[in-house]
Amino acid sequence: MTHSNLVRMVLGATVLAALLFLAPGLRATPLLANGYLTNCTGEYFNNITLSGAAAHTRTDATLNFFWQENVAPAPGVALNNYSVRWTCGVSVASAGNYTVNILADDGMNVLVDGNLVLWAWYDQGPTPFSATVNLSAGAHTLRIEYYNRNLAGTAQVSWTGGSPAPTGTWKGDYFNNQTLSGSPTFTRYDTSINFGWGTGSPDASIPADHFSVRWTGAVYLNAGTYRFTTTTDDGVRLWVNGTLVIDQWRDQSPTAYTADVTLGTGNHAIQMEYYENVLNAQASLTYALITSPPPPTAIPPLPPGPTGIWRGYYYKNISLAGNPDLIRDDPAINFNWYENAPFPGFPVDFSARWESTQFIAVAGNYPIVATSDDGVRVWIDGALVIDGWSDHGPTTFTANPYLSAGAHAFRVDWYDRTLGAMIVVQIGGTPPPPPPPVGDVIVDDLGPGWRAGGASQNWRAVGTGIGGHAFWTFNNTYAAQYYNWARWYPTLPRAGYYEVFAYIPAGVGTTLNARYWVYHNNRYDLAVRSQAFYANQWVTLGTHYFHAQGGENVSLADVTYECYLCRTLVFDAIMFSPR
Repeated sequence: MTHSNLVRMVLGATVLAALLFLAPGLRATPLLANGYLTNCTGEYFNNITLSGAAAHTRTDATLNFFWQENVAPAPGVALNNYSVRWTCGVSVASAGNYTVNILADDGMNVLVDGNLVLWAWYDQGPTPFSATVNLSAGAHTLRIEYYNRNLAGTAQVSWTGGSPAPTGTWKGDYFNNQTLSGSPTFTRYDTSINFGWGTGSPDASIPADHFSVRWTGAVYLNAGTYRFTTTTDDGVRLWVNGTLVIDQWRDQSPTAYTADVTLGTGNHAIQMEYYENVLNAQASLTYALITSPPPPTAIPPLPPGPTGIWRGYYYKNISLAGNPDLIRDDPAINFNWYENAPFPGFPVDFSARWESTQFIAVAGNYPIVATSDDGVRVWIDGALVIDGWSDHGPTTFTANPYLSAGAHAFRVDWYDRTLGAMIVVQIGGTPPPPPPPVGDVIVDDLGPGWRAGGASQNWRAVGTGIGGHAFWTFNNTYAAQYYNWARWYPTLPRAGYYEVFAYIPAGVGTTLNARYWVYHNNRYDLAVRSQAFYANQWVTLGTHYFHAQGGENVSLADVTYECYLCRTLVFDAIMFSPR
């Protein structure tokens, strides 16, 4: 970052007297005069995914870092490919709109009370972002997630507040090209995204054709399902809380697209990208509530029976507090969500309670086996038989109670705090029937289910990989006439959880930023992998729930955000392994 940029950022961040940060064991202290976040607990990881145990933990006085190339951010942390999670307690004296400003190299996310309000999780040079969020008076928890892949690293977070952004809700970065590349020609705040430029341009510094815009903002919404509608001429992409919900990046006349998204109460990060090729230019975004969450209703008890159905109550907190946010019947308690949310709109850290009436045909001692990450408790007829209510990795607990013949009331409580999330409970003598065996499903680049598009003359074949064949391309730009894409559509035998793998042949892909999108159960999840690090390996893209009704897929484009045509990507097989 240049000295002038640093000066502008420091001068633009004002003292926020209403915002006080709470360090453990200390009284509340005001922000520093320059507005940077203070007294945050930093967990430093030797990977870019915030996974595993932290290599170093400390209290950082100020979130204002520039780590030079080949300089470690903390003792015991690698020079490259590291990540940091900062957690900050904050007390707000008066409710209002506050603006968070970041400068990141590479990726950064900002979460307020568990809600994602700013998403910039990709490789980039030092890039500024901002978002306006509505905060109630009282205590709040801020979480800053950051990673640096290589070279120098920058992580700066500051707040200004008490009022909305000075001139609008949406920060618009306007580019003098149609690929959102380079630095913006200018940046302004737009009160809404509703433009019909026709054959004109957004500004005298922007041409009437071949320009692009990225709008970012955060909106406070009550719980419910919202319909987001974009109308553009030409291309558009829309993200809600970091999930791509509309992807129509192509030349087109004015066309409307919609996406229905279920959201909880709170602030939500919105990002819209748009480009104009030639002739007419138009871009608009609207959103509207279409369904509110139903009021809680009485839940009838499950009848006794041999099937062992469990009524599951799922909560968007780790303490089973309040009314459940989702209720459903589960045939068994046998789940491994890994580091994913269980349902759209849920956080990755959550809790659940299952209740069931189990019928015991013959009296005797029945082994109860519970394996969990994190805490678990099991009750039978109101008596606690397993108590593993603590944070831990996958751990097995057992009990062997005597059960009389007849119906018995079972209850299982469980929570996940961080990282892996799994729970399996089995009752000896009455285990649920196993699902029919399902083998791995592989979609190869020459087999059924493979689809590819783009500039076909840019596809190149190589005699390696699964089936002795793979495709490769050079990395590309956003421009629709240049970039290439592929999709793998599996034919899955049944709904359920599948771990997804990509096969990376040796010596072909050199990209450090292959961006695999997994479309499953009506949602998108991004998995970024460095193909250069693998050789003849199946590389996991995570475990996801698939409804197995067709249309679900894994996609990969050769847009990598790296220097143009300086990297290669390989396209081979994708495997779906039941879990």
